[in-house]
Amino acid sequence: MKKRISLVLALMILLSLCSFARAEQEPLHIEFWHTRGSGANYEVLKNSVDTFNATIGKEKGIFVEEIFQGGYADIVPKLEMASQSGGMPAVGVTSGVRASILLDDGLLADMAPYAAKTGFDFSVFFESLLDVPGNENGQIRSLPYVRSTPVFYYNKTMADAKGLKAPETVAELEAFAKALNTYDPATGDGCWGFELLNDTTYLQGSFLWQLGQPLVGEGGTAPCLEGSLLKLFTDWTRWIDEGWCRPFDSTGAQNTATEMFCQGKLACFVASCGSLSNIYKFSKEAGIELGVSYYPTYDIDNRAVSIGGGNIILMAGNSEEVTSAGWEFIQFLMSDDMVAAEAIGSGYLPTTKTVENNEAMAKFWEENPLFKVAYDQLAWAYGNETPYFPERMEFVQIIAAATSLLIQEQSITPEEAFAQVQNDSAHLFN
Repeated sequence: MKKRISLVLALMILLSLCSFARAEQEPLHIEFWHTRGSGANYEVLKNSVDTFNATIGKEKGIFVEEIFQGGYADIVPKLEMASQSGGMPAVGVTSGVRASILLDDGLLADMAPYAAKTGFDFSVFFESLLDVPGNENGQIRSLPYVRSTPVFYYNKTMADAKGLKAPETVAELEAFAKALNTYDPATGDGCWGFELLNDTTYLQGSFLWQLGQPLVGEGGTAPCLEGSLLKLFTDWTRWIDEGWCRPFDSTGAQNTATEMFCQGKLACFVASCGSLSNIYKFSKEAGIELGVSYYPTYDIDNRAVSIGGGNIILMAGNSEEVTSAGWEFIQFLMSDDMVAAEAIGSGYLPTTKTVENNEAMAKFWEENPLFKVAYDQLAWAYGNETPYFPERMEFVQIIAAATSLLIQEQSITPEEAFAQVQNDSAHLFN
């Protein structure tokens, strides 16, 4: 009998050792779908995934595979399709304005219960960065990951040569860009003074906030239709007619603007701080000293700038094991060390209040003050997904279409563009 018991115990020990060996050899494999496929953004993302896999992932038997899924407009339908086919990732990324789509589809897991188990404190985040659909009534459906404010990029080499300082107001922007503009429409030679890209909620949205009539308001209203949108359309058209503002391209607009900037063919433009690392690198290689300043404002006493970019999400519908592993990865990305590494590597906003006490972040800002500009703008920033409006994306598309006809094709007047937006969006506000 004793011999039989000994054999059973030995067999149990052997089986447990085999299970341990399998766990060591075969960690739980989870997928992380993201929107960052190249350049500094991909490099910092890849480093964060590799660091997790080599540390906490190795310790807890979790392996994260990162998979690029295109831009924000691409990843949402892919997540919706995956929910039907059974190929849902554990973790994903979506823009704040598109989080409501996935929320309505029931695809966003509540992270609050997982945070309670692991002791994670959501109060480390700025309230403006948590103010997105799904984060209410004690529930947390997304967290700020690659959030950004738009900043003013300018050729400091050119500006210094003419004794110019970065503009703070829109009026100063006009004078600044005119002074640097040498573009000759007859030959196509020279340097354009400025370019405003077509990004309704983010770039144009910032100007609308400054004018006191934002894109959408509480209760499903559209304050911009009271006059601020027409004001912006009129000014933008005038800038182009005066010959110092370049119309945006129909495709690849930001890439083209960045290339022209680094070739000395564009003096300044506005774009996400998330592009800062790449623009800084390309400018340096081109022998240009890069200048970065606050987003120009219509009213110096009413500064406003949109917060855009992507949130990280824990996907609903997976097994508890996969969802818990996904939370472990998200929690790792939200630590101050990784938030600092993300901001340093890409230029995106560091999203926690506590990161200011991070030694690496403080040292980086001291040595690279251009990278702190976007963070400082959080003092007057608004999430471009708030207030919540279920038809926001349709309204944005309507404005973007009219903007293309007005600015890129130059086939209608500001008044006609404004009237088109009013007519095409009337059904959204009845």
